[in-house]
Amino acid sequence: MMSRYVGLGVLLLMVGIFCCPRGVLKAEDSIDRQFPVDLERELESLVRDGTAYSKDPDRLLRLASLYLDLGYGGYVEREKKVAAFQEGARVAQKALDLRESSADAHFLYAANLGSAAELQGLVIVALNLQQLKDHVHRALELDERYVPAHHMLGRMYEELPWFLGGNQKAAVEHLKTAVSLDVLYAPARLDLARWYMKHGQHGEAVRELTLVVETPPLTKRWIWERIHRPEAQALLQQIVTQEGFDPSRVNP
Repeated sequence: MMSRYVGLGVLLLMVGIFCCPRGVLKAEDSIDRQFPVDLERELESLVRDGTAYSKDPDRLLRLASLYLDLGYGGYVEREKKVAAFQEGARVAQKALDLRESSADAHFLYAANLGSAAELQGLVIVALNLQQLKDHVHRALELDERYVPAHHMLGRMYEELPWFLGGNQKAAVEHLKTAVSLDVLYAPARLDLARWYMKHGQHGEAVRELTLVVETPPLTKRWIWERIHRPEAQALLQQIVTQEGFDPSRVNP
């Protein structure tokens, strides 16, 4: 997942943006020891317990984050991914109804909804675009240091054509902000490297990609091992073979 897509559809496959946002998980230290099978068991347990109908926003957000992670990095079949994202958006909407002031709820709603829309086609993405932007902006209004929201906005500004709000300067600013706020947030660093590649700044791209390859995250290492590190390695190889760039030219 997260090869370089073309056009509006790439807008919201948020690279492990699809890592759980800060604050959703109270026992975040346990994530390192979890794998998709563990998350599926937890999801099944929460579903059996009726969490989807809970009045507790924290439980609803945990469920929405599980759907997002599994849809992004766990499930393979398209239909299963779409179903997970759609249910994640529904649950996040319930959390929003209970706690509109939650940045996590706004982000999880936008991320799940956008991911489902992307898999369903460009028309669905376009129809939901303004709603998605509104929720990401609202997340940043509530928490200006919200890393996944900065990443998501950076992707939006980078991928959208100018007449739909695309802005290359704003894109790189949000991506740089995301990695400055969390140096281990691989999804944003990957997209920052892609931005550098797109603009011919291969030395900067190599630095970012090398950091992704050599720096495992403190949480959700399985996503980094399965998705982020292999993508970074592939992009480094692309810079060497297609662009003829010598990585030794990059200062440590």
